[in-house]
Amino acid sequence: MQTIRSLIRSVALAAMIAASAPSIAEAQDSGVVYAGGAVSEGQNIYAGAVVALPGARLGSGLAVRGGVSAGRYEYRTNAVEIEGKYTSAELAFVHQSSGDWGWANFGVGPRVTDTELEPADSGNERVGTRWDVALQTDGAVGNRWRLGWFGSLGVLDKAYITELRAGRLLSEQSQTRAGVEAGVQGDDTYTRGSLGLFVSTMFAEKSEVRISGGLSEQAGRNAKPYAALSLSRTF
Repeated sequence: MQTIRSLIRSVALAAMIAASAPSIAEAQDSGVVYAGGAVSEGQNIYAGAVVALPGARLGSGLAVRGGVSAGRYEYRTNAVEIEGKYTSAELAFVHQSSGDWGWANFGVGPRVTDTELEPADSGNERVGTRWDVALQTDGAVGNRWRLGWFGSLGVLDKAYITELRAGRLLSEQSQTRAGVEAGVQGDDTYTRGSLGLFVSTMFAEKSEVRISGGLSEQAGRNAKPYAALSLSRTF
């Protein structure tokens, strides 16, 4: 657990340094760093980077993605309230494609997750450190009106996240967009859906921020408000 937490701190620090530093190669984009988090009934944070391999560039060809995440969630089993805390790290090879239509990434690679439960739940096989194969895709189609997506699936653990965003470009200069978002995430122990609004804009050269909020509802519980923030910078 301490090893994964140390890795998360290191990658998150590297992402923040890269996001705040000037781009070394202004002539072309070879990667992107990102970080973010969300708060609702549970909480999560994440950070990572996508870096194009030699001979490729951001949006075209092969790349490597590294990411870390951590969070907490709650679920009920046999009338007992269980709190889960997890830390996770993953590495993947990514196929990138882009054009006038938009862009899309598809990746696959190993993921390691460490989960702690309080109180202990003997029926939950996810406790402790587990290795998995993670499949991930993200992308967007359209310009003035844009549909974006993100999806992640653990092949063995069956932990999944799906997100869709549909929005309109409000300002060409700042690349400000606003629209609606929806998502579903969970595993064999819980399912949570969300519906809300988002606004994204460029706040510095090659840097974007997205703020969103709405309602999130976990199966068997009342709906709760949520808020999310994400930052990204190409380099």
